[in-house]
Amino acid sequence: MKLIQENDPILKRVMPDFNFDNPIMDPNELVKKMHKVRKKDGGIGLAAPQIGIETRVIVIGMGDLQTEGTEDFAKAFFNPEITESSKDEEYMVEGCLSYPGLFVKVKRPKEITFTFEDEDGTKYYDHLGGITARIVQHEIDHLNGVTFDTKANRVHLQKAKKDRKLAGRYKKRSALDKWG
Repeated sequence: MKLIQENDPILKRVMPDFNFDNPIMDPNELVKKMHKVRKKDGGIGLAAPQIGIETRVIVIGMGDLQTEGTEDFAKAFFNPEITESSKDEEYMVEGCLSYPGLFVKVKRPKEITFTFEDEDGTKYYDHLGGITARIVQHEIDHLNGVTFDTKANRVHLQKAKKDRKLAGRYKKRSALDKWG
């Protein structure tokens, strides 16, 4: 499975629910494939549309945030829906596997309550805070056709795009210096 990049129209579409009665693929196999892409590309979250699958499934994991001696925390959420958000919000820098090299400040609620189903279709609800709440919000946005660049204020986004462009130039220059 290949990672979808930022200009692909699938990232702007609202995804249909995962249908457990008539699944587009085996739920466990889908989760396995999504985590494989997430880990390979160094991500801490991934939504199904980011790999071209039009359904409401997200996965999260520790990625590079692991500490020595721990295994990757890996979780999947089918048909997740935020039911409540805290009024307290904060800015944090976010990145996205579909937007390589773009890191921008985004304001989000600090805490959320949400419902979801597991791989067997059992329904749950959970309350999250901190970085986990932010990751889940970012990935649910993907399922709703919303990308993180549209959540950022104009000034923060312009700065992030400029920084990405400069970083790209630096990479090219460094590569030329090695061979030059």
